[in-house]
Amino acid sequence: MKIKTRTIELSGSNYEIGAALGRMTAAIPQLKALHTAGLPGLDADAAERASALFSQWCPGLNEELQGFADALQVPVTQIIYYGMTYLRPNCSQIALLPALTESGRPLLARNYEFSHEAEDFTLVKTRVKGKYAHLGTSVLHFGRDDGFNESGLAVTMSSCGFPVGALAAMRKPKLAGLQFWAVIRTLLENCQNVREALDYTAEMPIAYNLNLMLLDRTGNIALVETLDGRRAVKHISRGEGEQYLCATNHPVLPELIPYEPKAMRHSWQRYEWIRGRLAGAGAVTSKDLQEMLLAPYPDGLCCHCFREFLGTTKSMVIDPAGGTIELCWGGRRENGWHKYSIQAPLAFTENEIEISFDRFKPEMGEYVPLDVPAKT
Repeated sequence: MKIKTRTIELSGSNYEIGAALGRMTAAIPQLKALHTAGLPGLDADAAERASALFSQWCPGLNEELQGFADALQVPVTQIIYYGMTYLRPNCSQIALLPALTESGRPLLARNYEFSHEAEDFTLVKTRVKGKYAHLGTSVLHFGRDDGFNESGLAVTMSSCGFPVGALAAMRKPKLAGLQFWAVIRTLLENCQNVREALDYTAEMPIAYNLNLMLLDRTGNIALVETLDGRRAVKHISRGEGEQYLCATNHPVLPELIPYEPKAMRHSWQRYEWIRGRLAGAGAVTSKDLQEMLLAPYPDGLCCHCFREFLGTTKSMVIDPAGGTIELCWGGRRENGWHKYSIQAPLAFTENEIEISFDRFKPEMGEYVPLDVPAKT
């Protein structure tokens, strides 16, 4: 299947950025229909609570959504991002301290697995007045799945257990709060480093169960896990024993494992494969990480089961100290790796890629206790 990918740079106030996105969306009928579909059950009271939550924790989001809605001439509560963000994916992420890399700079690598039909396939550089510029991939236009900012903070995520969301097939949230894509964009726009990001999220109501990976240019890594309102953190830095952290789609911190002491086979298998590859490793390069990301499951991290929401839509290696992100769409080497700099202008482009489909094997979805070894 052929798919279009895009790059786009947005700048100005939040309202101006929202209006620009609205004008772009208005020119594409299918995209307009998607973004203005609304969400059943979002009544006036829920909308008011959502607006208050966005104002407190995601400053500028209400204004951006309003600009988008005004450009499309619809009520702001009809924007699908509104309901989907007030409270999807199987991913792998690896954060390395400088002692493990050939360049001597920290690196953050990640795969994102879900459905091709729910992927924006867009890399966005965003410069909101008064906030840190950042480069990352978008979700529903306004959210960010991942990225890094001009101060050298990089952020990625993976689901911690079965995905939480507003759709019927998803796990219902245990508290009123934010989806991950709002959390990530907020951190990229407002935090310089891992410490600031940890402080910002300490009291943030996060409804999504996630493994949030934070890395900064000076060599600090933190993994923040949330599970049904509970939170645990692991922080490592230069000079300590552990030189990397990784996560897939189950809890890995001991404080939370008792609350979800099982994982899907594919998540556990990928986690153990990463640990095996990095045991005793040194002088890891960006190319090494690219090979890991595109190596096919089970002896690797890449999957093409898009129909079952386990297809690799994007792979990336972020070098926040070097100011670059290397990105490959669709889990195929044939689509190429492309390098982008936070310092360089990001021209609007459209390119065509291909994705392939594999059959989902039932054993991949088996639930296994977290003390069961991965299959070999």
